[in-house]
Amino acid sequence: MTTSARTMLLAAIAAAALTGTAAAEPSGPAAGKVTFLAGEATRAAAGRTEALAVGSAVREGDVVETRRRTRLEIALADGSLFRLGPGSRATLETAAFGSPGDRKVSARLALGAVWANVARAVGGESRFEVRTANAVAGVRGTTFRVDAARDASVVVKVYGGAVAVSAGPVPRPAQTPASPERRQVEGPAEVSREQWERIVTSMMQVRVSAAGVPAEPEAFALADAGKDEWEAWNRQRDATARP
Repeated sequence: MTTSARTMLLAAIAAAALTGTAAAEPSGPAAGKVTFLAGEATRAAAGRTEALAVGSAVREGDVVETRRRTRLEIALADGSLFRLGPGSRATLETAAFGSPGDRKVSARLALGAVWANVARAVGGESRFEVRTANAVAGVRGTTFRVDAARDASVVVKVYGGAVAVSAGPVPRPAQTPASPERRQVEGPAEVSREQWERIVTSMMQVRVSAAGVPAEPEAFALADAGKDEWEAWNRQRDATARP
């Protein structure tokens, strides 16, 4: 092979490599960025997995996973804080931010613990949900955590505000018609697993069994730091870590 032919071949290989790299690079606006990381965490998308670091962008569709003894904080575009505890895996299924107060965020927690400090929405259409295998926690502006165990049981704790915990999509507030008509009210009916809903307010929690059966909301007390380091750390971050 002549020198010129070899040069052309190397140039073609380099161009192909650059094209492949460009195609693999993430596209679209970032949904948020990593603002705290202690330990090891990754994001996976489009068949690629990469290590996260402080400042790394996180995008809609990313599967974020933390290793043992890892704590991760992501500041979303609307100012909400989303944290994963050790050994957790969550998918950021939806992350759309429009005009002020207009957001649609949905994360699916497969395993582990999520802590969400949700920025209050003013106007617009707002949705912020954390889904598990058998429950959905939806909120407008509050602080809550969701723990998903390996057996699919779930605990939702609310530290401020209120959260609707349901087995299906979080219901939207009913709109009052301009000229309401009198209608007959249906009698009592059995509520299926897919229809149940619990409203959980500040310092209340609800447990959902592995079979998807919810308990009634009950009060809980803040734990000592030595007994629940995850709770204590998150409360400290909430007080000091607004980006």
